[in-house]
Amino acid sequence: MNKRWKYAALLLGTALTLSTAANAATAADNSKAAAVTVKTDAQIAAELGVLQGDGSGVTASYLSQSTTRLQAAILFLRLQGLESEALGFKGSANFDDAGTVNESNRAVLGYLKANPQLGWTGTGSGRFEPMGSITAQQYYKVILESLGYKQDTDFAFADTIRFAEGKGLKQIAEAGNLNNGHIATATVEALGAKLKAGDKTLLDALVGQKVVTAEAAAAAAASSVHLATNDKVGTYLTDGSGKTLYTFTKDTPFQSACKDQCAVNWPVFKAESLQLPASLKIEDFGVITREDGTKQTTYKGSPLYYFIKDTKAGDVKGQGVNNVWFAAKPEGAGPKQEDKQPAASKEYQVQMAGFAFSVKELTVEAGSKVTFTNKDKVKHNAVSDTLGDDGKPVFETKLLGEGESETITLTKPGTYTYYCAPHKAEMKATIIVK
Repeated sequence: MNKRWKYAALLLGTALTLSTAANAATAADNSKAAAVTVKTDAQIAAELGVLQGDGSGVTASYLSQSTTRLQAAILFLRLQGLESEALGFKGSANFDDAGTVNESNRAVLGYLKANPQLGWTGTGSGRFEPMGSITAQQYYKVILESLGYKQDTDFAFADTIRFAEGKGLKQIAEAGNLNNGHIATATVEALGAKLKAGDKTLLDALVGQKVVTAEAAAAAAASSVHLATNDKVGTYLTDGSGKTLYTFTKDTPFQSACKDQCAVNWPVFKAESLQLPASLKIEDFGVITREDGTKQTTYKGSPLYYFIKDTKAGDVKGQGVNNVWFAAKPEGAGPKQEDKQPAASKEYQVQMAGFAFSVKELTVEAGSKVTFTNKDKVKHNAVSDTLGDDGKPVFETKLLGEGESETITLTKPGTYTYYCAPHKAEMKATIIVK
């Protein structure tokens, strides 16, 4: 497997070991699921100290929150080794809206104001808009500049996403407005990227600047699993290099039916240490021992494979082969593809009352309908942070008066943070589509 970083060592700290032996009891004795060491991008970023979370740490709630311009600026300073200097800044000049944040963050804004060469010059009219949202394009600009590239010298802002992809940075390219889970994934992705000058990685530089300890950096090595999106197959699992991972519908839970020539055409994916994006769950991965004694990684009980005809990242030539081979999906293999029937759509209710959404985190199935109903006397709406291909929010209800409702339908799996436009500071929530 490709290693994310050159440091050949164990995962960060004492990694969480998962045993899926109980589930494997239904499989043959020689193919029971064994322990697999797994960490998410969020855990890795937190243990390196690159992502610090809120007062409760890097929690699921924190990861689901929308990322602000202030958070992105602080991460930029941290990745540049300038955070301590910024926090100790004593200058008096500042952005006009610096008073909306606490004292330490005002120092950060003052430092950025005094150092316009860093690229954080505000949004115009003397304002910074610290609580404003940030897009993937804006955060990849932060990362590229942390790697030593300069906007308008090495790349144009409009070309940020394409330029970042050329440097191997693409995991959140289609995310639109970001939450902190996206930031964790993109930041860990960037740690293994090389600086513009020399052969050092960003992680090497952070160790040199004593932002990250050498011990923590030396512990950061694992094969990785990512998510990719393709018009043909939707969202699917890949290895760290972007090669597609497949499932075989003739397999049974925790046992492979692919042997001999089949195993030549469909090489197994094996990794006993894994690094995951925040959107995938640690407990869904395991390792089995095949009949020939080799190891194979499983996802939700399904053994994972490559396809011999896939030669580069993004190839999905194995999709639908003989109607039994399919790209591994985040929702799992499920029943055999030929037996699947369209699922009946479900309906969910979210009320807007007391300047809050009644369900802070709602998990629904793809194709479900969600109805928003306003119970307050003032008007509210629901607007997705995530943008569609047209640059508009994936969903946006009209402003609803008291007693009014509007229903949306969510068809694409993913995590959607959303807010009420007139009361954004108070009204935020998340819908997870499976």
